[in-house]
Amino acid sequence: MSEWTCAGPSTEPAYDPSDPQSGRALVNYHLRELGIGETHLVRAGEHGLRYCRTLVPEGIGVCRAYVLTEAAWPEGAELCVTVSWSPTAELCRNHTTGAIPTGAVEHWRQRIAATAQALRSVGFVVEPSHVRYSPVYHSDADLVVYRMPEGVPARRAPAAADWALTEPVPPNHQRRSWTYPERSPEDIVIQALRDAGLHAYHYEDPLPSGRVGARSITQTVWPPEADRCTWLTWWPHPTFVRDPGTGLLPDGAAQHWRDSLERIREVLTGAGLTLRTRARPWHPDTDEEVHYLAYRVPRG
Repeated sequence: MSEWTCAGPSTEPAYDPSDPQSGRALVNYHLRELGIGETHLVRAGEHGLRYCRTLVPEGIGVCRAYVLTEAAWPEGAELCVTVSWSPTAELCRNHTTGAIPTGAVEHWRQRIAATAQALRSVGFVVEPSHVRYSPVYHSDADLVVYRMPEGVPARRAPAAADWALTEPVPPNHQRRSWTYPERSPEDIVIQALRDAGLHAYHYEDPLPSGRVGARSITQTVWPPEADRCTWLTWWPHPTFVRDPGTGLLPDGAAQHWRDSLERIREVLTGAGLTLRTRARPWHPDTDEEVHYLAYRVPRG
């Protein structure tokens, strides 16, 4: 049987702005090289079998990068991901009893700060999170990690007083779900769309305006003024989807995109929500779907 070898790239992988996974791969490479990420090993066995194993750092927890929709990127960023840090197993919250090991809170504080410092040392911008990540509330902590074009300064991180919320939102260890009369961000958005006839109850029933879905997104990337925020995705009606064989768009696709997206924006802004998306326009020539952050600003 052969020796274990690293399955990851041995040199910094190229970043392709058109491929979201390449940004994730780049940051994961640096996490591994910094000694705070996962190392994936492989070796060949008999009869064509291939064995895999994953190593994580000892005693400091482990970091993993995840793709983040461009709708949530800081303005001007050329690359952005979230990095999730998980504590070392010995200092994890006991999910049966809820007990927090001695030293866990300090472990979180030190390692989140050390993770941010390590990523800054290789050229990334890491914003301090306003969310009070702690084993009292969470199983892991998220950081926004991004890179600006050369010579372009990073945005100013919002001040503590800029944030509409000071407590972690559900689900967390203290609040498993939103409780009546509160409503989750996803419920608020989907109900507004459903009332306007823009959201079907079943995936199999596409509406003339296309399909819309809402899912939760880490509070770390919520706009500071928001008290509710969700990740909204729109897909065109199947009639106007690109032909997989020829790569051509059906007639009327561009108009379908314009009409449907304008109607969605009209309905949600009318319901008191704000939509935020990437600076680069969405278009059927280059995109298969459209992403927004849909959020609510509390009334003063």
